[in-house]
Amino acid sequence: MESYVLNDVKYDFKPLEIFVPDPDYKVDEKELEKSIKKNKAIIARARESRKRHLQKE
Repeated sequence: MESYVLNDVKYDFKPLEIFVPDPDYKVDEKELEKSIKKNKAIIARARESRKRHLQKE
């Protein structure tokens, strides 16, 4: 297979590996909630930035 470079990062196209988690695995709910809040904040900033950018045009 070929490899490609995008933004100076080299990508090799390899088949995906299926990961099967341990059935007894429990999610850390507090960490998950923090991650969700952080991602929502990042998305909100990106949308606001895009909105300001489009208004300037």
